[in-house]
Amino acid sequence: MLINVAGYYKGTIQDGGVGESSGGFPQLNLALKATEVYDPETDSWLPANPEADEIYYYGVLIDSKDHETLNAKQVKKITGWDGASLVELATMALVEMPIQFRVEPNTYNEKTTLQVSWIDEPGASPVRGVRKLDADGVKALQAKYAGVLASTKAPKKAVSAPAAAPVTAKAPTPVAAPAPPKRGRPAGKPVIPKTNVGKCTADEAWAAVSSLKRDNVTDEELTTAWTAAITSVTGDINTVEEKITPENWFQIKELVLAKTAKV
Repeated sequence: MLINVAGYYKGTIQDGGVGESSGGFPQLNLALKATEVYDPETDSWLPANPEADEIYYYGVLIDSKDHETLNAKQVKKITGWDGASLVELATMALVEMPIQFRVEPNTYNEKTTLQVSWIDEPGASPVRGVRKLDADGVKALQAKYAGVLASTKAPKKAVSAPAAAPVTAKAPTPVAAPAPPKRGRPAGKPVIPKTNVGKCTADEAWAAVSSLKRDNVTDEELTTAWTAAITSVTGDINTVEEKITPENWFQIKELVLAKTAKV
């Protein structure tokens, strides 16, 4: 009989194969049999009810935007599938493979049934928690999206200047007129050092400056140089990434390398 109590279960895969969801997306269909159920009160695993120990899992692997789903990530984690071939997944020896799964109520068209909402390795912790990356994972994510983060950084709040101390009025001292701007560049326009013409993406630019920076240049200093380069090239640090052209990213890369790269 089908499992009739929500909770965390350990068990085995009894049957499985690749199918197609109602929306036309590839999915993995599994028949699961529970052998143990988690008891949160004692924080222990107890024998499952042998009279209600079966349930089915339907995990969509690719979403409507052609992205890998969390289901697919878990399937790879549990089975060792590399994610490249549905044919390979369909022929894998899944029967009797150990698995842990979470059963929860799901309401659809005003009808509530128990469904498998999550699968995992047998030794995974059954206690829910916030999923977060370790320090290395966060650094890798920062490196990947540094360009986006820097280009959307909010400007610092302006600090009001202190009130000037009262001074005794006196005749103004003649001041020499400022020198006119050099010909060939309008006054006030961002200065961009001459660089070789080229193109690259934000990721390629960041990868280059990260790999070529001097050992004494900190990550914070690199990010500061990156932000300054974006401002110099675009004239506005709040420029959205979509408006920065491949030529701009090349210029940004060259500016940062000029300040941070190894000789």
